[in-house]
Amino acid sequence: MKLEVTNMTCGHCKMTIEKALNQSGFDKVEIDLSKRIVEVDLKGRSEQEVIDVIEAKGYDVKL
Repeated sequence: MKLEVTNMTCGHCKMTIEKALNQSGFDKVEIDLSKRIVEVDLKGRSEQEVIDVIEAKGYDVKL
């Protein structure tokens, strides 16, 4: 699953999102900071779970 995180602008943002997703059980997380794209292996979980984790950290997700 790929999502655009519109207000992810720096390395700290990238680390915050990656850490939050990893702590929530998503272990295959790839982030392209220049394109503001987060790619996650859902492993049978819902897209909304990923969105909720990212938005809980204060970031905006664009589908």
